[in-house]
Parts: sequence; C-alpha cells; structure tokens
Amino acid sequence: MMRKLIKTKGIFDGKRDKLLYNKCILIENGLISCIGSQEDFGSITGEIENIDLSNEYIIPGLIDCHTHLSIVPELGNQIEQMRIPAPRNILRSISNIKKDFRSGVTTMRIMGEENFIDIEIKNAIQEGIINGPRLLAAGKGIVASNGHGVVLTVADGPEEVRKVARQNLAIGADHLKIFVTGGISTASRNLNNSTYTLEEIKMAVSEAERAGKYVAAHAHGGIGIDLCIEAGVRSIEHAVLISEEQIEKIIKSNMWITITSTIIFDDKGVGAKDITNEEIRRKLIYGRQVAKNNWKKVVTSGAKYVIGTDSMHGRMVDEIKFLIDLGVSNLDALKAATGKAADACNFDRVGVIEKGKYADFLVLDDNPLESIEALENIKHIIMSGNFVEEYI
Repeated sequence: MMRKLIKTKGIFDGKRDKLLYNKCILIENGLISCIGSQEDFGSITGEIENIDLSNEYIIPGLIDCHTHLSIVPELGNQIEQMRIPAPRNILRSISNIKKDFRSGVTTMRIMGEENFIDIEIKNAIQEGIINGPRLLAAGKGIVASNGHGVVLTVADGPEEVRKVARQNLAIGADHLKIFVTGGISTASRNLNNSTYTLEEIKMAVSEAERAGKYVAAHAHGGIGIDLCIEAGVRSIEHAVLISEEQIEKIIKSNMWITITSTIIFDDKGVGAKDITNEEIRRKLIYGRQVAKNNWKKVVTSGAKYVIGTDSMHGRMVDEIKFLIDLGVSNLDALKAATGKAADACNFDRVGVIEKGKYADFLVLDDNPLESIEALENIKHIIMSGNFVEEYI
C-alpha cells in the first residue's frame, strides 16, 4: 500500500491551543501513522508519495453535529419534505450532501430520516458508490403522535418507543434521536412542554445503552429538558429556552448541548416560508429574542457544547462564526466543530489530527486561528488520505 507524506506549513490538530508549524503527516491505509518534523522521516524506506503543502494550513475536517439529509428549510414545511418517497428523497439528499461536503464537512450526524434513507446513503458512501462525508445515522426519529417532527413513524408508550429504537438499532443506527418538546417550525407545539413521559425517554436511553449507543434529544426548554436530564440522554439539541439551572444540571451530568443558530436567524431558514404561519412566526420571533442570550450563557458556563446546521446545507462556517459572535475565540469555535464534536458524537476516529485517526483534512491558504474567513476558501478536501475533487 502506497504511503503518503504530507509536508505542511501549519497544523491545527483539533485539540491543542496552538498550531504545529512545519510538521509532516505520514498516512498509511487512510489513517494517520505519525506526525513529526521532516527530519524525523529522513530514514523512511520503501515506496512513498511526497505531497508538498508547505505553504498551506491543515485542519481536521469539520463535523456537523446536527442535520438532516432530505430537508431544505428554505422550501418550508419540513415534515412534508420528509414524506417524499424514498427514491426521490435520496436524490434530493445527495444534492444537499454535496453542499455540505464542499463547505468542509467531512462528518455529519444525521438526526432522523424516514425510510432509513440516512443509513442507505451512509452505506453507499462507505461502499464508494458516491463521494461524501462520513455519516452517523439515527434512522427514524422517535416521536409521539402529538409531538414535533411527526412524519410517517410514531411511538406512543414505552413499548412502542422500544420497538422503534430496536428497529433503528437493528438496521445499523449509530445513535437514537428522540423528539421531546415542540419545535419552532411546527405550529401548536409548545417549546417548553414534553410530549414524552420520563418513562418513555428512559426506555429510549435504556435500549440505546444496551446496544452501546446513546440518545440525542430535541428539546428547547422547560420540563422537556428537565426530563431529558433525568433520563440520561447524551445531548440536548437546540436548547433555545434553556435556563441557567438546567445548564448547571447538564454540566454535572456531563452532557452535551448542540447549538443550531442559522436555521433560526437566517432568512433562508424557518423565516423563509414557514413564517407565514402565524403561530410559527410568533415562536420564531420569540426564539430570536432569547436564543443568543441563552446560548451565550451556555458557552461561558463551562458546559460542553457543539454546533450543527440543522439542514442549512453548506452553512457550517456560519455556525462557527455565530459562536465567535457570542464571544467564543476562533480556537474554541474550531474545536467545537472538530475535536469536541467528535467527542459529542462518540466517534473517536475523526476530529483530531493524531496517530490512528482517519486522515480527513481541510487544506487552507490562511491560518483560521487568525482569520476564520480562511474557512471560506477551502483549497482541498482530503478523505482517508485521498484528495477528493468531485464536489469541489
């Protein structure tokens, strides 16, 4: 197997607080084998491809911790989009994935699709049928009949929750997604209430943990977040209405919070078409009023947080910039999209440039720790040590 030695100007490895300058990365079989100075590799023998990126910066590929494949928020009525027959939604999803991949996202955590299309697309990427990011799939969302996110599948009561959870796990889900509170894009669903009981949420957690997986919960605030904390989910998704008391409980419980800003604040998000519904409009306006302040409390509290586009395809850099607008440093914002994101997703093969990890990199002309705008001009995307140009 051909080995590759990449010479770089600077490396942000996803966890250190500074760049590694003038280092080389040795790649074998798609994995990082070693990082060192050029002198460290002077005695290497055998066939090796030397790649000179000595004028460029290398960072880990970005990780989108919360998205869906088949949804385009700008089109409105996200539920109806997910009800589109599977063959057509797979084709729609591939178009969306291209936007994400071009933006530097090399790993995506998918938070619910009908007909298991996320798992089918994940398999197609793994088999080399199409190029794309690594997908972490949830399968079908677990949602009550009266909950936010009802598409084709519902689960009422602990035993139905167990059944849907097991169906997802049986077909290859990497995690489970449960919808606990109402959502901004669904009318007549309260953002603070819970459509699931503690027993139902605990059932999802129990089934996930017995399979070595975890649960991510859609929850904006109120009793919904309280129940998720008590039930032991791994991450709270969105948390627009989260309270300081809940943040403290999350810290003590070693949980994660996923911030999804663009879908709320950008006019191509919920504000594009769904806002014509008066109830959705009211919730969106309120969400915009409180989200920044609440999320600023999250990022300054010591809580563990990451970011996701929530189907705003190709907008991951905007999520990073939003953190910076909240007062987060470039360094910590990049960590939230790389090393910390890998931790949140419980996927330790990505997000960090070190021995044994997948060689998934972005090649940049400029230093993103000095200017986050460097992410707007990705020179190359490298997956498993190979340059991927199809989507660039």
